Amino acid sequence: MLCVKVPKSEGEKVRLKLLHHSLLSLNYKIESEGDTLFIPVTRDPGNLIKYPLVQREVEELKTDTLPEELEKLIPSSYDIVGDIALVKVPDQWASCKEDLGKAILMRHKNVNTVLEDTGVHGEFRIREVKYMAGERKTSTVHREYGIEIEVDLGEVYFSPRLATERWTVTQKVKTGEKVMDMFSGVGPYTLLIAKNKKIDIIHAVDINPKAVEFLKRNVQRNGVEALVKIWQGDSRKICEKVKVDRVIMNLPHSAKDFLNHAFKVLNKKGAIHYYEILSPDDISKREKQLIEDIKKKGRNARIVEKREVRTYSAEEVQIAFDIIIE
Repeated sequence: MLCVKVPKSEGEKVRLKLLHHSLLSLNYKIESEGDTLFIPVTRDPGNLIKYPLVQREVEELKTDTLPEELEKLIPSSYDIVGDIALVKVPDQWASCKEDLGKAILMRHKNVNTVLEDTGVHGEFRIREVKYMAGERKTSTVHREYGIEIEVDLGEVYFSPRLATERWTVTQKVKTGEKVMDMFSGVGPYTLLIAKNKKIDIIHAVDINPKAVEFLKRNVQRNGVEALVKIWQGDSRKICEKVKVDRVIMNLPHSAKDFLNHAFKVLNKKGAIHYYEILSPDDISKREKQLIEDIKKKGRNARIVEKREVRTYSAEEVQIAFDIIIE
């Protein structure tokens, strides 16, 4: 079996990255030997992963054998949030949704519910989900990098595909910083930072009252109440009340409308993690435009890193810009 040979300390990060890119083999066990993990993959990940590939015999996970006709139904990529699988159903499979749901339940013994993802709608960007198979529910507890996130997929937005990006940003936070999570949702960025970094405080803001309810529960669940200040409302108004060293702007469809307020909330020096949905051809142009817009506000800025976070559509990707403001 083809495996990526990874230090244990990097194992969760690499596993999530492979899963995000549909490269993790879900039918074989991740094996441990000393301080090393051997993570089975479906094919060579190329430059995506820096660790070496090795051939190794690994244990096959015991699952029920799927009939060939059901195996063909399962899409190549779908999300698993806690014990819920979230699936976009192609039009040609609309008549066999129940069979598709049952096939996913058979493949994943840790999945108890399968929901159809029919798209994100409304002011709060909430997914509309429909029951397909298993237990009738929309709430679950998702785990990533040592935190627990309670979420109701029918009430609030949450994507497991950003786990690696959330961890990347967490590692950039410095000791003693004041941070603002401008669009915190149920708190994945906030929780990771508060749990793993010795910060002064993190201001977690969201306009959706349901998201704030879950945020409060998640802060308590993870034992970080002393480090998190929760605000329910428009983050532009909250920016007038506090000063911070770092701002996270994970609202890729409309974060550009909040940039002026992010400048105001920053101390004389600070960092912004800014996200936007762009065509690959427009990334360089947007990078220059961001710098120009910031200079017009009387601040110096440099983009120290830009990352492709995920593919959004056939023509667009989500890009992260790490901006230093001086």
